Amino acid sequence: MPTVLIIGAGPNIGEASAEAFLAAGYQVAVASRTQKLDAKFRHFAFDASKPETVPALFDQVSKDLGIPSVVVYNAAAGSNTGADTFGIDLDNLQNKLKVNTLSPYIAAREAVKGFEKLGPSGLGPAGGTFAFTGNILNITAAPGFLAFGMQKSASAHLIQNLALAAYVDKPYKFYYVDQRRADGHYVTSDLDGPAHAEVFVELAKDPKQRPWDYTFAKGVGYVAFPRQEYMDWVP
Repeated sequence: MPTVLIIGAGPNIGEASAEAFLAAGYQVAVASRTQKLDAKFRHFAFDASKPETVPALFDQVSKDLGIPSVVVYNAAAGSNTGADTFGIDLDNLQNKLKVNTLSPYIAAREAVKGFEKLGPSGLGPAGGTFAFTGNILNITAAPGFLAFGMQKSASAHLIQNLALAAYVDKPYKFYYVDQRRADGHYVTSDLDGPAHAEVFVELAKDPKQRPWDYTFAKGVGYVAFPRQEYMDWVP
C-alpha cells in the first residue's frame, strides 16, 4: 500500500486531501503542529517554521508507515501588509520564508531521496509525486503581497526546476498547484479543499508529468489561463 505525506494538514485542503488519498488506497500521514484531523489519520507533530526538522519528519513517517511516494506540501504563512509595502519586520519575514520556501525546499529534497530508495518497482507505475499548494503570486503582483509573492515565486521556481531540468529522466513529477476562479482570478474565501484533493489524487495517479504550474478551476480541471502581471486585491 503506497504512503502519502501531507504537510500542513488543516481542516480544509489538508483534511479533504487526507480523505481522498485514504479512499484511493493510500496510507495517510498528516503533519502539523497539532492534530486537527480525525484520529484515523496518523499524525506527526511538525512545525513548518523549522526547516531543519524536515528530515526527521520524513525519517519517522518512513519508519512508521513506509517511504512516501506522494508528498503534498500544504503549509503556508501568508501576509498582507496593506498600503505599507515593506510593513513586515525581519523576524516575521524570515519566519514566513521558512514556512513558504525553505521547508518546501528541504521537503522536496527528502521526497526525492525517498523516491530514489523506492526505485521504479517501489514507486509503481504512477511514479513519485511532489505537489506544492501555490497561488497566483508567482506570476502576478498584488498590493500588500510583496513578501508573500517573493516566497511563492521562489517555491514555484523550485518546482519548475525539478520538473523541467533536474529529473526529466526519472519517474518523478512535481507540481505547483494553483486554484483559480473560472475567469482566472485568484481565490480567497472560496479556496476549495475537495477540489484540491481531487487534483492531488489525479496528479499522483498519472505517470506522466503534466504542466508543472498546474492552474485549475473547480469542476473544470486544468486551465492554461492567460498570464496577468497585476491584479487589485479584492478579499
